[in-house]
Amino acid sequence: MNSSSYRSFLALVSSLSGNPPEKLEWDEIIALANQSLTITSLAAVLTNFPNMQVPDDVQGYLSTVLARNTERNCKLTAQLSELAGCLNRNGIEPVVMKGAAFLTGQQPTAPGARLLTDLDIFVRPEDMSKAIAALLNIGYQIRIHAGQGSWPGNPKFHLPVVLDRPGDAGSIDLQCRPRGPASFGDIEWLYRNSRRSTLEGRHLHVPTAFAQIVFLLLHDVFQDGDYWRGLFDLRHLLDIAHLARTEEIDWHLLRSLFAAGYERNAVDTQILTAHALFRIDGASEFYFGRIACLQFARRRFQFGRHHLAKVLTLFTLLTEIVHFPSWDRFGGEPYPSRKQEAHRKLRELRRIFRPVPVGKL
Repeated sequence: MNSSSYRSFLALVSSLSGNPPEKLEWDEIIALANQSLTITSLAAVLTNFPNMQVPDDVQGYLSTVLARNTERNCKLTAQLSELAGCLNRNGIEPVVMKGAAFLTGQQPTAPGARLLTDLDIFVRPEDMSKAIAALLNIGYQIRIHAGQGSWPGNPKFHLPVVLDRPGDAGSIDLQCRPRGPASFGDIEWLYRNSRRSTLEGRHLHVPTAFAQIVFLLLHDVFQDGDYWRGLFDLRHLLDIAHLARTEEIDWHLLRSLFAAGYERNAVDTQILTAHALFRIDGASEFYFGRIACLQFARRRFQFGRHHLAKVLTLFTLLTEIVHFPSWDRFGGEPYPSRKQEAHRKLRELRRIFRPVPVGKL
């Protein structure tokens, strides 16, 4: 059963790459595409193969999904434009990331191909309070709000704030620094590695493909803990592959941004996974360490065997025990209180063992 599931996973990957196998187990493919939130990407790709023998009910379903997501992305684009205009009027030019960057038309895919769960927006730490107030003035409501100085051990930073508004297509994830190693705490790096752009006359910053890939690595292996948990985020791996085709990526420079040890092992595992699935140019030119190769093998072995996940996660934690101070999503920046810090570490460990979230395989 598990080998069959992994074969279906590889068939889905091949289809997303534009090379669909002649014979597909459509029920399994559709189920995996829905689970991994790549169903709209699959629908967009298969429209380029009109002669492919796709069952009528599958073709109808995929066409409906693509049409509805195209409509939703149009609404999200209008929402992003309004948001950027609101922030511009308050002297703020945000950085858009992940799916929000896609909405600016910077990625060469169909308008409905990318499924978004929210709009990821970055502003400078000193602009967080002003940005929140501006969005509240146009009808947004705070759904998650930790407050100023809520970043563990660093009063300068503010944990992400989630805002939404009745009737909108998606929520806003407002941030002032990515989760992950402390070396990425300077938001100016993101601004320097972005292009100032316009969306319907509103100003915002769109990161280079290099910076977007860095953020996707930070998001998946550090924030979501995919390295510890042995999970695939196929949607983001596909994003990395698309981004790597838009400009030449200096993979040696990218890897050098992460410290040797746990950070590099986690990043190498993700790059190796993306390359193994989607064949990324340049990624095969450097040596992947033994731990990264072992962790990629673990991902494949664990696929469809979720009962083994906790044991394998514990094994991974033990292999990185020497790097324990920097394990969590906040780069190891400690609270001044030992009690707070102990609670934080326990909370982070519990989070690693939580149920598999939506979008992960």
